[in-house]
Amino acid sequence: MDMPKLNLDSLHSVPLSQKLALLGLIIAGIMAGVYYYYIEPENEQISQLQTQIVQLDAEVQNLTIKVKHLDELVAATKQLEIELAKKKERLPPSEEAVMLLKQLSDLGSRLGLDIKLWKPAPPAEDPSKLFVRMPVSVEVTGGYHTAAIFFDRVNRLPRIINVSDLRMGNPQVEKGRVVTQTVFDLVAFAAPEERVASVNASSPAVPATLPGNVKR
Repeated sequence: MDMPKLNLDSLHSVPLSQKLALLGLIIAGIMAGVYYYYIEPENEQISQLQTQIVQLDAEVQNLTIKVKHLDELVAATKQLEIELAKKKERLPPSEEAVMLLKQLSDLGSRLGLDIKLWKPAPPAEDPSKLFVRMPVSVEVTGGYHTAAIFFDRVNRLPRIINVSDLRMGNPQVEKGRVVTQTVFDLVAFAAPEERVASVNASSPAVPATLPGNVKR
């Protein structure tokens, strides 16, 4: 079948304004096709990518904040572990804690305090299983200055010894000096038996060294 021939000669009779209008329609059609088939899909993809970029940027910021907080938590945890390890180093075995309390009693006597009561209570393990409390109820008489020296010595010990429920009163004059009654609770902290056993199993036995500032 023969294709119809395009008669270009007929276009010569078409007015110029119509030719321009026809050319404008052809160009508009081409532009519309290009926009519909190429530009609009690209714009949609660009819009989707921009939305995804905004979402990813928000996620990155959130993750950055979380990582920063995580680093802070890790640093704080490490610091707490270091402090806990240092405190554990100050926890002697129970036998050493008993001996230390005995030395404190002797120290009070040497300083000039009259020990009226020295009553140890049964050791009690803390619910955390990290240490054992070894409390002693104490009552002494002596000068204010002597009692202050005793408490200062206790405060300087490398082991953990707490003084609580301190009460002073009933001052009297004896041999030309004022003495007072001092009542307080003394608590020594010792390591649990499990930790002592594990340390002894992993290292050679070394005799316990008691604090030098207690000995005289």
